[in-house]
Amino acid sequence: MKRDRILEKVMRFSSVFALTGCLLLVPQASFSQSLIEFTPGISVSETYDDNIDLDSTNEKSDYITAVSPSLSLAVRSENSDLALRYSPSFVWYDKYSDNDTVRHAGSLSYDQGLSQYLHLSISDIFIKSEEPIEETEDIVAVRKDRKTYWRNTGNANLRYIFGPENSLSVGYGQSRLENQDVTIDDSVTHRANTALTYWFNERHGLESHYSYVNANFTRDDGTQPGDDYDGHGIGAKYLHRFSPHSTGFFGYSYNTRDFDGESEDYDVHSADMGIDHSFSENVSLSASVGYFIQKNDRSGDESGPTYNASLMKQFERGSVTFYGGGGWSESYQDADRTGFTRYNSAGADLQYQLLEWLSAYAGASYRMDKEDRTDRKWKTLRGHVGLSWSFMRWFSMSLSYTHSDRDDDLETEEYTANRVMLTLSGSRLFRW
Repeated sequence: MKRDRILEKVMRFSSVFALTGCLLLVPQASFSQSLIEFTPGISVSETYDDNIDLDSTNEKSDYITAVSPSLSLAVRSENSDLALRYSPSFVWYDKYSDNDTVRHAGSLSYDQGLSQYLHLSISDIFIKSEEPIEETEDIVAVRKDRKTYWRNTGNANLRYIFGPENSLSVGYGQSRLENQDVTIDDSVTHRANTALTYWFNERHGLESHYSYVNANFTRDDGTQPGDDYDGHGIGAKYLHRFSPHSTGFFGYSYNTRDFDGESEDYDVHSADMGIDHSFSENVSLSASVGYFIQKNDRSGDESGPTYNASLMKQFERGSVTFYGGGGWSESYQDADRTGFTRYNSAGADLQYQLLEWLSAYAGASYRMDKEDRTDRKWKTLRGHVGLSWSFMRWFSMSLSYTHSDRDDDLETEEYTANRVMLTLSGSRLFRW
């Protein structure tokens, strides 16, 4: 039975890829002007995961096959730029077929020059998946099963330019999360923001911003979801340009959180200073240090240092980046909902072109979070390494390995997972 299932996978893998390969190899007609770009593609992957549910006591391993056709469309003109992409993924599990599903990933971006100085930007990202580790934009969330969820995030921004480096922008964004798991909060989050950048002269500048957030939560199992809240954020930063390659700054920000239920309201005051410096065209450094104070309505105040640093170097065949950060963060709109935490983190990423057709990449990150209210701590370690081989102009093959480990004061939240993925891809660009 298992052998038949493996043969079925091999036949599915081979036939789908062969069909698409023939399609991609059809001769392309020549077009005089490139205004429209259309890219059909497909990828077929086989993944071995030794802990599909991220469980610390009952680890389940499985082989996962995914077939992912894709369509990309780009329409460019002198004053506008439209990009669309959609890719469903048909997913089959070898042992735990109840997890079979169809993933969806789509994105849209649109930039329009309304006038010489006024620009409109619109973007939207949609994802539907059963993967327990969700990494969408600034969100990294962990679930303990393979139930599906979807998240849609849309943003619109209007920017007015009134000088070589001066601009005023206003924006609105909405994020919606729906979970098949009824024990996880669904959410709708609205955000509005405005930002100003103004340089008084070549050396002295100012950045300021204001933001508003409204978050609402529901749950399908009849239990009480997390408390809804409103928040305001305001900040200003003074900029000083020491040279064309070096800019220093110091700033202050103030954030509020006002919850509807029993959750404790709080304000956060934060100040920092730092520098952005380019040693050369290929080496740059960004660093800042500061301090924050959390003023709680009922409990005692919390405070601590903040810091951020990144060093990037580009070389002939690749690049390397080292980064680190610490301070305070929030997590309310994801599956974890850990709330206000302190954190310390560090990491590195490397990309290298071994040969003209062969590239390698690797990365690792470490983060420690602490919830002051309960003294709970958790440490997350992630690492990945991979190779990518391009061949026959339109095809590529990649092999990757990913390791994830979480050490948590709550034993039920701990996990260790390893994944090996082999992916065969093909795509072809058509221009008109």
